Amino acid sequence: MKKILLISERNSCRSQMAEGWLRYYGKGSLEVHSAGIIPTTLDPHAAYAMSQEIIDISGYKSKGIGQFLDQEFDYILVLCDNIGDKLAAFKGKPQIYEFPFPDVASMNLSGEEKSKAYAQLRDELENFCFDFVHQKIKALI
Repeated sequence: MKKILLISERNSCRSQMAEGWLRYYGKGSLEVHSAGIIPTTLDPHAAYAMSQEIIDISGYKSKGIGQFLDQEFDYILVLCDNIGDKLAAFKGKPQIYEFPFPDVASMNLSGEEKSKAYAQLRDELENFCFDFVHQKIKALI
């Protein structure tokens, strides 16, 4: 079983959503965790957007990368910018990929704009996770 750690700035939105998708698409072949540089709390808009696609992340908790430094991962997926220097402390030789996605949680958006932005992020993360699983973990038949 492959181990993946998703990292974002706060572990409140992008990495939590991606964790939900990777668990869904990698069922049985992946152990997935997510963490943040400065963890906060799960973004309720992210949980709502995922629930619209039948993925329940409402029980996910925000975690810091320090909780995972003693573990070895096959892959570390960085979903935000400018944190590469903080990854040197991980054990083993994980393959590190950086795929920055927009930080919709920090955008100043109105209700309708916010709903659209979270839905778009959810869909982009779904496509990313589907492709990652089927290119790196298990091939489509």
